Amino acid sequence: MTRQFSLLLLTTSLFGFAWSTYLILPKFFATELGLDAEGIGRLVAMQGLAAVGVTPLVGRLVDRYGRKPWIVSGNLLLVASAIGFQFVEQLGPLLYVIQVLWGMGMVFTFNSAGTLSADLAPPERLAEAIGIFGAANLGMNAVAPLLGEYLADASGWKLVFAVGGVAAAGSAVLGFFLDEPERTEALPLPNRQKRRSVLGWPMLEAYGATFAMTAAFTALFTLHQPFALEHGVTHVSSFFVGFALVALSVRIFGGRLIDKAGALRAAIASIALYALAPGLLALLGADRLFAVGAFMGLAHGVAYPAVTALALQRADTSSRGMVLS
Repeated sequence: MTRQFSLLLLTTSLFGFAWSTYLILPKFFATELGLDAEGIGRLVAMQGLAAVGVTPLVGRLVDRYGRKPWIVSGNLLLVASAIGFQFVEQLGPLLYVIQVLWGMGMVFTFNSAGTLSADLAPPERLAEAIGIFGAANLGMNAVAPLLGEYLADASGWKLVFAVGGVAAAGSAVLGFFLDEPERTEALPLPNRQKRRSVLGWPMLEAYGATFAMTAAFTALFTLHQPFALEHGVTHVSSFFVGFALVALSVRIFGGRLIDKAGALRAAIASIALYALAPGLLALLGADRLFAVGAFMGLAHGVAYPAVTALALQRADTSSRGMVLS
């Protein structure tokens, strides 16, 4: 818990609050814009496609020019998206542009900050450091939706987005005060070896596991809201509260255990739990959102630091930004 790591955690918490404000966007789309699940899915996909599209660029920039500039830049993109939401009255091109902006902003800041957390960590405590970094972001998954629902009911959605924009601006300011540890210049690798360090089979295994895991993550995070609204459950933030409380507990108290057990074992066990999470919502129903979120928090609390540490252990240090992206 050095000064710089603590500052990174504070920067990440404000960023986490800013983007977590958008976790209740499906409710905004359904109640304010009158969209059905299919329309909500298209808009959320737009954000995801933007994130995927910009990922190779982010990885290259983070590895070449350092982490700090992109932590700040991503937050500024979130500020721009918050301003854009002040002018959204209906489904239209502006809404798609905003989805692209916040998808890009999320990737820029989260990936560069995550890479910096790995740079600051002792190698033998990599999963623990990544888990604590993730906890600083993930804790806001409970706070922002809970506050967002209250503000939306009390004062309308424009205030919700404004508060998120202020948090992103605060994170950008703190980002200016971050210092990066000096990196020893690695010998330049031949192109074939470079590609292998990022796209070799050991790395593709980690990417494939992450892809499958986040399919479950995104489906539940997005579609539990229209599912709940269809079944008469109007307050959806309990899902995020259950998710964040359990995932935070696992990250804070169990991060060291992941390092001791080994990232591979922890990754396999947690992804097995993930396989059960989507079906649990169907089994328990829309009025048990807290329990479903808590179960998913248990899986995600272990899976994110374990799979990330596994990938970084297999990566060349000069390619960390690209691999994490």
